[in-house]
Amino acid sequence: MYKLIIPLVTFGLTACTSTSDTVNLVQCTNNNWTDVGYKIAKEGKSVRNFSKFEELCGEKLAENAKSLYLNGYSSGIKEYCTYDNGQKLGSKGIPNNNNCPFELREQFDKGHKVAALVLKEKKAMVKKMQEMQNVGKKYENVKNN
Repeated sequence: MYKLIIPLVTFGLTACTSTSDTVNLVQCTNNNWTDVGYKIAKEGKSVRNFSKFEELCGEKLAENAKSLYLNGYSSGIKEYCTYDNGQKLGSKGIPNNNNCPFELREQFDKGHKVAALVLKEKKAMVKKMQEMQNVGKKYENVKNN
């Protein structure tokens, strides 16, 4: 019994610690930090995620990692913070994380607000239709009894 529990616990703990933001110590020096920054920006995450890499890697972090990361992040965030992407996320009900820089935020926010409003109206309409169906069912039950 214990032979089965220990591997399961170890696997569970390992799975909990692995995320897309973490890197192993070999990647601290060999990572393509431009791609890492770009990917994080395209996911709408904060530029401050780099501090996680600084903590994990410590002295093993490549000297130019931060500048490369910021270059990639700058490119990715420009693609993320658009009206169309804000609209896409808002229409899915994904909250605005406000990670867009001030210069890019206005268009993203507009798209998000428009889509979020449309989504809210659709949900209200569906709810109203469901309520009307319930009233109709209750009326039919009363009428038939």
